[in-house]
Amino acid sequence: MKLENQIAIITGGGGVLGGAIARQLAAEGATIILFDIRAEFAGKNAESVIGAGGAAEAVGLDITNADDVRAKVDDVFARHGRIDILVNCAGGSARSRIKVFHEQSLDVVRDVIGINLYGTLNCTHAVAQHMVAAKSGKIVNIGSAVGVQGLAGCVDYAASKGAVVSATKSLAKELGPLGINVNCVSPGQIPREAPDDPEAFARQHSFLNRIGTADDIANLVRYLVLPEASFIIGQNYVVDGGRTLAMQGSDARA
Repeated sequence: MKLENQIAIITGGGGVLGGAIARQLAAEGATIILFDIRAEFAGKNAESVIGAGGAAEAVGLDITNADDVRAKVDDVFARHGRIDILVNCAGGSARSRIKVFHEQSLDVVRDVIGINLYGTLNCTHAVAQHMVAAKSGKIVNIGSAVGVQGLAGCVDYAASKGAVVSATKSLAKELGPLGINVNCVSPGQIPREAPDDPEAFARQHSFLNRIGTADDIANLVRYLVLPEASFIIGQNYVVDGGRTLAMQGSDARA
């Protein structure tokens, strides 16, 4: 196990993707700390890690509150004596409130940017202090293919995730010389539940004959925090089954 004795904080730890990442890193021996505003969901993912023989704990936290983030991160460090890995997985779109930008409420825009961008920066700011002192660490941000390509109706989400990609590159330049690797993984369409027509969904959202899964993303996150990836820095990896290859006005496979 290549991450034995390491401490990994995963934000959005109550979600499907956060849970998959937690299980992957725990399988490599890391102790997992799951941050999520929905503490009960993070607790369920922690239980799944523990049930598989790993070590995990859940922490209820609103990552848009910078002071609370700092306190919770410092508490993790005080109890464990180290923080080796940060995966900024928390995020979300407006979902049912999605509208074209000129009709969208700016309160919704602020909410989306708050969780995706400020949440990521708040957690990185708090954790980086400890990593800089240790001259070691791995940070993986979760972006989005939408942050690379853009999407009508998702200006707020695209802007926030695009900013995460750009921040990744700048952070890599700042923190790399201090021994810290910062990279980004940008998922394509990863459904939380099985679609009614899996074949049609796969055709619409990828060039592969299957649907993307949380483990497809978690597999790359796991690699990026392993010693084998120690010379990789400032990169954004799009994991989307080729979704971003499609052209305007064409079928995904045309």
